[in-house]
Amino acid sequence: MIKKKFIRGEKYSHEDYIQLSISEMNKSKSEHVDKKDPKVGAVLVTPDGKYFDKSHRGELRIGDHAEFTVLERKNIGVDLTGYILYTTLEPCVKRNPPKKGCAYRSINARLGKIIIGHQDPDPTVAGKGIKLIKKEKIEVEYYDRKYEKLIAEANREFFRQAEQRAYKEKENNLIYESNSIDEPLKNHNFNDLSEEALNELINRIDLPYKLDSKAFISYLNKMGLIVYDDIADTLNPSGLGLLLLGKNPSTEFPQARIKFTIRRENLDPIIKDFDGPLILLPEKIGEYLEFIFPKGFTRSSFQRSENVESSYSAILEVIMNAIVHRDYSIQGARVLIEIEDDKILVSSPGKPISPMEKLNSFTAPSFSRNPKIAYIFHEMKYVEERGFGMEELSRLEKDYGLPKPTFELDGNILKTTIYRIPNKDINKPTAKSLRALPYLLQHESLTSKAYSEITGVSPRTAQRHLNELVSIGKAKKEGKGPSTIYSKK
Repeated sequence: MIKKKFIRGEKYSHEDYIQLSISEMNKSKSEHVDKKDPKVGAVLVTPDGKYFDKSHRGELRIGDHAEFTVLERKNIGVDLTGYILYTTLEPCVKRNPPKKGCAYRSINARLGKIIIGHQDPDPTVAGKGIKLIKKEKIEVEYYDRKYEKLIAEANREFFRQAEQRAYKEKENNLIYESNSIDEPLKNHNFNDLSEEALNELINRIDLPYKLDSKAFISYLNKMGLIVYDDIADTLNPSGLGLLLLGKNPSTEFPQARIKFTIRRENLDPIIKDFDGPLILLPEKIGEYLEFIFPKGFTRSSFQRSENVESSYSAILEVIMNAIVHRDYSIQGARVLIEIEDDKILVSSPGKPISPMEKLNSFTAPSFSRNPKIAYIFHEMKYVEERGFGMEELSRLEKDYGLPKPTFELDGNILKTTIYRIPNKDINKPTAKSLRALPYLLQHESLTSKAYSEITGVSPRTAQRHLNELVSIGKAKKEGKGPSTIYSKK
C-alpha cells in the first residue's frame, strides 16, 4: 500500500503511519490451519511524532501479536513512556496464561496514545480493550472510515468466524461477571424480559436456539444481556439486557424513551413517545414514519421505496443510529426527533467518539459507544452500517442537490440536521424550486449568484428558483438586479 522508506528518527504524516500499519497488516502470518487468525499491523511513533518501529502478527515468531512484537520483542528495555501506537485492530484483553493481552502490555509500556483502525469483531468482547486503555488515561483515537473498511476487507473471514463463535453453544457455561454497559440489576429477574422481544431477537437474527433452551440462556449471558448470580443462583438482566429486551425498560431508564415532535405550519405540533424494548422500537417507529410520510418506508426491509423523498432513508438511518450509539447513562436526556417541512433534527445524548470534524466531513469510523447494541441492530438489519451511516448521508448533496447534513455538539447532546424537500410538494411542478428552500434556511439570505455557486445551477435557474420561493410565500426579496437579496420569510 505504501512504498515510502521509513527511517527511524524521521517525522512522517499521520496518514503515512496509518498506511504503513495497513501495509504491515497485509504481511501477517497465520499460525492456524483450522481457523482464520486476524491480520494486524502496528507502528510505534515517538511522543514528538517521529517514526520508531513497526511490526506485524507473526513477524518474529508465529502466534505473536503485532503489538507484543513491537513493544516487547523488538524493543525490550526501551522506555516507551508517552509513545504513540498505531494498530489496525483494537488491542486484545485476554490471552491464555502466562500470556497477557495487548491492552495490558500497552498500559505497562506507559504509552501516551493509541490510534486504532477497527474495533474487535467479536460482539461479546468488542470495546473492552478500548475501555481498559481509556481507564488508564491513555488517549485513544481512530482511523478514518476509508481505512477501517480496508482493514475489515482484509480480515473478512476472521471477522465472520469471530461473530460465529458468539453463537456457539456452551451449555452450563455461564459467565459470572457483567460485561454490559451497566451492572446486573438485582431488583430485576429473567421474567422481566419481554417474550415478544426475545422471540424477535431469535427470529430476526435467525439464531439456532429455542426460547427456553439452555443454549439461548448461554448466548444471552455471553452477550452480557443477562448475568448469572452464583450465590443467589439467579439470572438477572443487565442494564443492557433490560434496555434491549425488558418488558418495561423505563423503570430503570426513563431516558430511553424516544420522542417525536412534528411541527406543521399554522397547526399545533404532534407529539409522540415510544418506549419498551429497544429491539421492538424500529418496527414501531417504521410504522409511524409510514403514517407521517406515506409511501416513504417499507418496514420489512427498512429501505426506501420507489417514489419517495430522497432524504427518507437517511432520516431512518440517523434515527436508528441515535438509538444505538447514544449514551444511556445520561439521565433525563432522550433521543428527540423534530420534524419540520424543510428539515429534521435528531438529538442524541452523548458526545460522539469521533471528533466533530470527522463527522462533518463524513469520514468518521463506525466505532460505537455500545458495541453490543450496534452488533445486534446490525444483525437484525435495522442499520446498514455499524456507524453513523456516513455513506448514506454524504450522498444527499451529490445525488439529490440537498444541503449536506450537519452535526453540532450542544453540551453533551449531538444534533444532526437533515435538510429535505417538503413531502406535500414533492410531486408538484415547483419541487425543483423548493430545493432552494433548505439552502435559504441554512444561510438565512442568498443572492442568486451565491445560490448558483453553491448548487451548480445556472444563474438564470438560480434566479427562477428563488423567485418562485417568493411567489409561494417561502421567501422575501430586497433590492433589484444581481444585488437582489433573498431571505427566509
